[in-house]
Amino acid sequence: MKIKFVPVVVLLLLILIGCEPQQQGERILGMDIKEVPSVPYSAAYNEATSIGVREVSISLDWARLEPTVAHYDNSLPGIIDSFYPQQKADLTLILRPLDTSGPRMPADLADLSYDDPAVISAFDDFLVNLHANLSALNASGKLKWIHVGNEIDAYLGSDPIRWSQWQTFFNAAKTKIETLWGDAVEVSSVIQFSSLNDETTRDLYLDFLAGLDLSVITYYPLKSDFTMNPPATVTTDFDLLVSTIPDSDIIIQECGYPSSSVNKSSELLQANFISSVFLAWDKYMDRIKLIDFSWQYDLSEATADQWVEDYGMSDSQYATAFKHYLWTLGLNRYDSTEKAAMKQLKDELATRNWEQ
Repeated sequence: MKIKFVPVVVLLLLILIGCEPQQQGERILGMDIKEVPSVPYSAAYNEATSIGVREVSISLDWARLEPTVAHYDNSLPGIIDSFYPQQKADLTLILRPLDTSGPRMPADLADLSYDDPAVISAFDDFLVNLHANLSALNASGKLKWIHVGNEIDAYLGSDPIRWSQWQTFFNAAKTKIETLWGDAVEVSSVIQFSSLNDETTRDLYLDFLAGLDLSVITYYPLKSDFTMNPPATVTTDFDLLVSTIPDSDIIIQECGYPSSSVNKSSELLQANFISSVFLAWDKYMDRIKLIDFSWQYDLSEATADQWVEDYGMSDSQYATAFKHYLWTLGLNRYDSTEKAAMKQLKDELATRNWEQ
């Protein structure tokens, strides 16, 4: 009989909290696939699926695919349709008419509210065009989730008018998606975990959640200065998540922890975070159906610098910490070498007999 050894970090955590790893069950492992100079995207994708990843996501900005109304750029949908239908993992499309940093609408709609009939009509047409350019993906059955809006709470905040406008827009989009793709695709919007700690925003989200197919969250245990809470925070955070959202399945669409000392972290703490997430997921495996880890490889420094600018953080007192947060979220380094976090992820999966 082959004996499986439990990694030391996992064993210590098990002793501390008095529980055992659970088998995979119906849980789905996702990962944000990243290519680096020495690992092209297709190879990175195969690396991920070889360890058990069965969900990947693609984000599509409305403004990029439709710079002005009815003028579509279908190059990226064409790439998606040629690559993903033949692959092993299921696909999530994150459509971003609204993203963390704000609205992403065609230029000639930029001054309109989300509930404006012109905005709703244009997005309906956008969805029709997108569907028509994903014929192979649609036929493959690989498209399982469509999220309309990413970290919408960053823009909607505690403003009930904005939430009402967004809900009108989302409801129309969801109806259109169901008409085009049918019931096999689950439809939601993505919010940040941190908004569950804000009573006003939380209540507005819970009202909105009633019309969603499931709750979709991004989870990074950040402090306001972009330093990290300790990995042990995961346990109480997952308790809060599940108790706050008692009547809905949950997806954690982004789950990550940087390794930079600037963020008061390290590669060891990042690996400990992976262990903490799996132990908390074991506890709530009947509620949290999917966790997508961010991300497979670190970004280049140039990309991190560009994202600091894109997110409007260049003049912030926290610009350096924000940069290092983005820069070091990878489970592997940019030079393609493995961090402790990737090894820990593999150990957690092996402990649970995860399907490869």
